[in-house]
Amino acid sequence: MTLAVRQGDRPLAEAAVRSGRVRTRTDAAGIATLRLPVGLQPLIVASIGFRPETLQVAIRAQFDTTLTVQLLERAQALTPVVVTATRIPRRLEDEPVRVEVLAGEDIAEKTEMRPADLTVLLREISGVRVQPTSPALGAANIRIQGLPGRYTQLLSDGLPLYGGQIGGLGLLQIPPLDLRQAEVIKGAATALYGPAALGGVVNLVSRPPTDEHAILLNQTVRSGTDAVLWVGKRLNDRWGYTVIGGVHHQDQVDANGDGWADLPGFERAELRPRVYWNGEHGRSLFATMGAMAENRTGGTVAGAVAPDGQPFV
Repeated sequence: MTLAVRQGDRPLAEAAVRSGRVRTRTDAAGIATLRLPVGLQPLIVASIGFRPETLQVAIRAQFDTTLTVQLLERAQALTPVVVTATRIPRRLEDEPVRVEVLAGEDIAEKTEMRPADLTVLLREISGVRVQPTSPALGAANIRIQGLPGRYTQLLSDGLPLYGGQIGGLGLLQIPPLDLRQAEVIKGAATALYGPAALGGVVNLVSRPPTDEHAILLNQTVRSGTDAVLWVGKRLNDRWGYTVIGGVHHQDQVDANGDGWADLPGFERAELRPRVYWNGEHGRSLFATMGAMAENRTGGTVAGAVAPDGQPFV
């Protein structure tokens, strides 16, 4: 079928047209072409600043269905995206440095897919790769545009709270449930953060304290279990706090049967409270502390040995 979308007597370009899983957008002439099965099909037409229209269209075999839809203007307030990775909070469109932001539904979707760590979230950003450096210990780093991970600065709310050493808290131990957005600067940011940011910067921005809570339970087909809790509370106009805690369990899994654990087994628990204060003239402060305990076992599985005849753990 052929759909013409108009605003008054003018064509409306870049309007989103959807029918089930079939999606497209109108061209510069306001025309969209869709291939739909025969029968009564739902059709949704939407564009920012206009009231969406929902229609039922009868598609007949060997007939080219042509339809014209008029969209009416509607005032709509868009929530501005404010980035802080450049140390000066600005709206994304006013930022002179190229900053990519993952927020909103992207954060929620990736959190549900992998609630125990950030790897799935960061893999969605082009030019960013999560590289395991010690799978048995759960250590990983971030490579931006091919540069080694030691040239990527990882920040939490603008502060380098996560160490780069193997024994420190790594990407595979950070639950993303309390994230509001993830900001990525690709390219050298050494003027702001020193030589550690030669490849780029990843800034993880936490959710502010609000009177709500979230609980996420997850079970994987590879015998992994996660339970994460986030609690936020505003005490008054100036004070608030958030708490995130979780417990995680993964059985040791030998997926290809070669006697070596492809997924190390572990039990992990973490707790991180934060206290926020907002003062006059834009002053603010937050204090945080965290604790994490983990017992992780990899190497050969029970009953298997290394080439020297001994088990390797």
